[in-house]
Amino acid sequence: MTDSSHREFTLDYDPGEIRFGRGAAADLGELLAGRGLASALVVTGANVGANRDVMGPVEEGLGDSLAGVFDGTTPAKTLGAALEAAERVQAEGIEAIVAVGSGSSLDTAKVASALGSYADPAAAAEHALSSGSVPVADDGRPTPVIAVPTTLAGADLSVIGGVGLTLESDADPSEIPSGGVSSRRLMPTALCYDPELFETTPRSVLTASAMNGFDKAVECLYSPHATPITDGTASRGLSLMQSGFGALAADEPDPAAVDDAVAGVVCAQYGISTPGAYRASIVHAFGHGFSNDYDAHQGTVHGVLAPAVLRYVFSEIDGRRRLLAEALGVAGPEMTDDELAEAVVDAVAGVRDDLGLPDRLRAIEGLDREHLPEIAEIIHDDSLFAEAPVRPSVAEIEDVLERAW
Repeated sequence: MTDSSHREFTLDYDPGEIRFGRGAAADLGELLAGRGLASALVVTGANVGANRDVMGPVEEGLGDSLAGVFDGTTPAKTLGAALEAAERVQAEGIEAIVAVGSGSSLDTAKVASALGSYADPAAAAEHALSSGSVPVADDGRPTPVIAVPTTLAGADLSVIGGVGLTLESDADPSEIPSGGVSSRRLMPTALCYDPELFETTPRSVLTASAMNGFDKAVECLYSPHATPITDGTASRGLSLMQSGFGALAADEPDPAAVDDAVAGVVCAQYGISTPGAYRASIVHAFGHGFSNDYDAHQGTVHGVLAPAVLRYVFSEIDGRRRLLAEALGVAGPEMTDDELAEAVVDAVAGVRDDLGLPDRLRAIEGLDREHLPEIAEIIHDDSLFAEAPVRPSVAEIEDVLERAW
């Protein structure tokens, strides 16, 4: 890709209002009232729901508009949990959803929002089991969502969401087929980024999620759908995250560094998810190969694989390596293409090391080397390759996995 490809571009993007700052959770009631919304159901997981350091500020910020808490989301993001939340919203006449926590809670809230656009959410959920998706009803109104993230994976400024296609809340995640939801009408109406809430997240979860958010900015830059606008936000995001991530593993991280890390992830995902174009691709596709059968955070898998995947990308295409190197602060004016590529790979590996993440696939519990060929087949069929700048063969995928072993 050359910059000449940017002389004509379209960016169809309508993000929700962003509130950023320490103590921003206090603005939640104002955000609802400003949209004419009188009540909200908090949708979250059991761990966050029991964490008063998070829920206290959220509930206080919502004040009299708090209609209740649904804490039934899980990493499996089941359709059943989304249906339960949607039916509660509909039965109690609740006007909005406030999604608090990780990407799984935010995705579940989006699915609940889509189901809420139907007069009969249960019938829509039954149809989703066979179709694999939850479209927003043409003649219905999805429930407005306000997102309050507490991890750095970057699942918030998005018009898409994943869902586990089961109505069983206790189903084995490895046996749940995956589906999704995608509609411009599912972009959160507002997003509240309060760094104080991120600081309550367990360090291991926060650091793993950070790598996932970081890779969104990396992939945005070499996406076939890149624009000068997304170049700007992704590049600034990489700089902020690189400066802030080093403090995240500390027991008491520097607040200014946490602020940079959170702001960087906001920039990383700004414009990455638009109607008809998603700008994450090959690194995320590799990560999806480990989603169901292994108890490893996606960000942990990304930390291991991103350098190896980038090395493959740069062996096949330019991959906008100079722009990446400049954003990461490792570009020199006299560096050759090979030197730029190696500098980018080393910088990404350095971010992973700063986060304290493992650097070899063999560190993933339950993963054996003989599993790699089967995983390569799964990765090869991932839908995100439709948006990738290069598509490897199964053999090439397996070679990348072997190099990362």
